[in-house]
Amino acid sequence: MSTMGFPDVNSADFKKFYPTSVLVTGFDIIFFWVARMITMGLEFTGKAPFSTVYIHGLIRDEHGQKMSKSKGNTIDPVLIIDKYGCDALRFTMTSLCTYGGQDIKVSDERFEYGRNFANKIWNASRFVLMNLEGVDDKEVDLANLTIADKWILDKLNNTAKEINENIKNYRIGETAHVLYDFFWNSYCDWYVEIGKIQLQDEKLKLNTQRVLKYVLDMTLRLLHPIMPHITEKVYSLIPDAKFKAIMLADYPVCEDKLNFPTEAKEMELVFETIKSLRNVRQGFNISPSIKVNIEIRAEKSEKPIFESVLAYIKRLARVEEISFADESEPVPAKSATAVVSASKIVIPLAELIDLDAEIARQQKKLDKLMGEKNSLTGRLGNKKFVENAPKEVIEETQAKVDEISVQQEIIEQLIISLK
Repeated sequence: MSTMGFPDVNSADFKKFYPTSVLVTGFDIIFFWVARMITMGLEFTGKAPFSTVYIHGLIRDEHGQKMSKSKGNTIDPVLIIDKYGCDALRFTMTSLCTYGGQDIKVSDERFEYGRNFANKIWNASRFVLMNLEGVDDKEVDLANLTIADKWILDKLNNTAKEINENIKNYRIGETAHVLYDFFWNSYCDWYVEIGKIQLQDEKLKLNTQRVLKYVLDMTLRLLHPIMPHITEKVYSLIPDAKFKAIMLADYPVCEDKLNFPTEAKEMELVFETIKSLRNVRQGFNISPSIKVNIEIRAEKSEKPIFESVLAYIKRLARVEEISFADESEPVPAKSATAVVSASKIVIPLAELIDLDAEIARQQKKLDKLMGEKNSLTGRLGNKKFVENAPKEVIEETQAKVDEISVQQEIIEQLIISLK
């Protein structure tokens, strides 16, 4: 019996399996194999065997050498699976696949990237599932969403749109990077932390659980083609999951009802505020265990946003008390400031740090910068240097002087405020 009924091109099997849609291959066998498949397919059936050829780069060792058994530089995928896991192997290789088809350099250690992400998925999912006790099987109540809920749903919606476009256009590596960024940074680092705050509020708890559950569900579906095993396992643990298996679930697509562009933009103000306060803490060596008080000089249109997210700022930036003041009022002495969008955050420092020691530290930093600036300025003032040095070197030197001048002004203003 011939394969697929060939040469009977009208057989059921042949019509089902020929032609296929996509052939995935490295560029090194395009002539030796791909071209011949097309030629023979056209010769014997009148049809090309596939409509699209996706060409990827060659997988090489960490030094860029082609893998060869005789060289002994091959990587056994079975050993990688035993050490890091199958999903870690799949995700790492997917993330390394570039759109231009460049060769892929692989070493054993690179699979730690995929393993760490798999661990993050498991640990974050376990935390979310532990906090779904009492959740019902109803859909998210879109009429009672917080600003953070709307932000994460909008982010998920845009991610689903981007992923579908990437898959359609064979941007495989970009698909992995977008999903990594969404799950790790947007969902875990931000929304899950905000969710901990909202779960403490009985009025918000149930819908927050629904959102946590929904976003986890949809993200697992988006990840499933790349990481099928861990996503299937976690999906089986979701209470009242809609499908018996994630491989049977509908793949997420962009939905108009989940677009919240205004709230998504407003939440960026929250993130910028929290990051700025964390930077101030780090810059002044303020212990994370110490809570600070802040004063917000909010621009008129931004004040309502700040007022709606005070709980987030207090929890995520370790803030005790928040007060508001007119944006035109002068900044009090012995305080630090952080400019956030059109508003300003003032942090009193008198009771938090040793001001004299901090002034001395900043002055030492300033003196070092001034020494470097004077050296560079002297070089630019040297006629021989200007005449003989390449134009690019002179431009780089001037750019460095300008950069130091900006840092100088910032530190000088900081010292004045500390005094």
